[in-house]
Amino acid sequence: MKTAWFKGLDAQGEADVKSAFKSSSRLRQRLIELCQQKSASSLSVNKEQYESPNWAYMQADNLGYRRALSEIISLLDD
Repeated sequence: MKTAWFKGLDAQGEADVKSAFKSSSRLRQRLIELCQQKSASSLSVNKEQYESPNWAYMQADNLGYRRALSEIISLLDD
């Protein structure tokens, strides 16, 4: 469990978050699976996208999206 979960919490808040985190393992696993599917589906690029003058911006957006999904996955992982 990442320490980011506890940032700004008092001792009771930290204990509550730890308890909720431990009791939600099946839900967290499902969220991880969904994020991984979203990340994998964002990899597909069709040829028309290469012809777009905004291709570089589209790529940057796609990479940022995948990076955000990776960060969420790392927060949800044990």
